[in-house]
Amino acid sequence: MIKHRVIHAIEETGIIAIVRGTKPEEVIPVARALYDGGVRVLEVTCNTSGYLRSIEALTVELGDKMWIGAGTVINPVIAQLVMDAGANFVLAPDFNPQVVSMVHEKQKLMIPAVVTPSEILQACRMGVDLLKLFPANGLGVNYLKELQGPLNNLSIIPVGGVTLNNVADFAQAGAFAVGVGSELINKTLVAEQAWQQLTELAQTFITRFRENKKPDDVCYPL
Repeated sequence: MIKHRVIHAIEETGIIAIVRGTKPEEVIPVARALYDGGVRVLEVTCNTSGYLRSIEALTVELGDKMWIGAGTVINPVIAQLVMDAGANFVLAPDFNPQVVSMVHEKQKLMIPAVVTPSEILQACRMGVDLLKLFPANGLGVNYLKELQGPLNNLSIIPVGGVTLNNVADFAQAGAFAVGVGSELINKTLVAEQAWQQLTELAQTFITRFRENKKPDDVCYPL
């Protein structure tokens, strides 16, 4: 099943690249640079102008190399649109059972955002495989550590404020992977078309996460 292949790619690299605010005409060179840096999973947020065109273009140009998804999916209508455009997985900034159910009906990977133990367990009961902890930096690394006490069988992806300065901390705290936006897809590098620097930044993020994730940190999809 495709969703299990996406989960495997996320676990292997430790990074979901978040494309937000990037113009459709820039998204292909950005994705190529990220691919050269080792990124294999990329999401385009739905609050990005032309997001459907970007998802379609990425699916056509790089769909055989990368897993393309959609983020900031806030209702079932948008969920249907992005999947029709070719999205292999869907992320949301909240936990919406209607969106979860629709994506699951299409047998695609759904990653909703959760904060409280109640939200986490409700998502688990709906068969969610991966959980997005958002906003991760606001909640802090210690919050993730505390969740790992009673809920250490969860596969949690911190998103929001993940940087080179804290990515190792999240890895050590037991994160399954992390989602990285502007700290990876740097607007200045994109504007200057500094693709090699973007590639090197991607490599650094992946290396730092993987080197700090302990070998005995076993997080399985639910």
